[in-house]
Amino acid sequence: MVPLSQPPLLLLQSSTPIISKEGCSLLSQYFDHLTNNNGGSGDAYQFDKTKMHMAQKLLCSIHDVIDKVTNCPRHDKEKQIPRYVRYDSTLIDGEERSSILDSKGFGDTLLPDGLHVDTNNGKLFRHISAILYLTDNQDGFSMDCGGDRRSNDNGTMLKDDIFVAGGGTTFPVAIPIGEKRMQECTNNVQDAAKSLLERDLQHTKGDVDENAASDGRILEKACLDAFHRDVAKDLNDRYRDCFSEAQPTVGVRVMPEAGKLIYFHNVDDGGMPDPNSFHGGEELISILAKQQQHDDINNMAGHQKSVSKTKTILVFFKEIPYTAFIDRDGFAELAEKSRSWTKEMYY
Repeated sequence: MVPLSQPPLLLLQSSTPIISKEGCSLLSQYFDHLTNNNGGSGDAYQFDKTKMHMAQKLLCSIHDVIDKVTNCPRHDKEKQIPRYVRYDSTLIDGEERSSILDSKGFGDTLLPDGLHVDTNNGKLFRHISAILYLTDNQDGFSMDCGGDRRSNDNGTMLKDDIFVAGGGTTFPVAIPIGEKRMQECTNNVQDAAKSLLERDLQHTKGDVDENAASDGRILEKACLDAFHRDVAKDLNDRYRDCFSEAQPTVGVRVMPEAGKLIYFHNVDDGGMPDPNSFHGGEELISILAKQQQHDDINNMAGHQKSVSKTKTILVFFKEIPYTAFIDRDGFAELAEKSRSWTKEMYY
């Protein structure tokens, strides 16, 4: 596991995938099958017993890996089935493109669910979260855009081009490894995160104040700034009109790589929800760019890459069993012990 952020947030990523792309595909199909069967329309996702057994066996091996890298053996009080989340990209085209890409509209599109800490909804003993990415998602040009080639008035072939953006998991309070702390920017975002928790708000959508200076909006804006910062690296001049210029920002934005695992601690050394662990999962957005001439498309071939327009993840939670402590101090001691192990092992 490789650290992605400087303490106090302990955020790490596997240096290599822990399962193959074939395994990722199998698990995506398996959970799509379960999801659709629960909805009563599972005919399209029929799984034979062999595949079912393979997926369940693979899931057990993933649990074993997570137990090992976090030094937290699973127990019967933990949820054994991970949370499966699937994102399908939203296509932005025509007039919608100009309106939805304004700051407020784009924020609601990219982060419709806002940000949260994983101790929300009363899950106070949930001290570690792990996310396994099942798809490759990078900001870039989609080779499979489905656009139709056609001619302009001069007979030159044109083709629609699609830029797929989003899909990252962003920790706006985090300081990336190797980067200097930007004091003013860091303090502003960190203070907003602390203020939310002091008000017992573990989700930015719980802050109903739409003022840009409100705590929830400050955190969401920091996520957008991290997105703009990273996307600007992959865009040429034709696409810069789609996004704002990147602002000086902190934050770690993790892009999905199929088979890779990240994990992070949700509570601090005192056993309280860690404000540095606020994070948000980006939606995928497909932007239909201006029609391009055929020759221009060919010249850009070296800059294009195959980009998935679907994102799937599995989320695992590690909980300190309530039978292991008798009071808040006991829980804090166990949480601090787990954090110390992570720091000694990986930092």
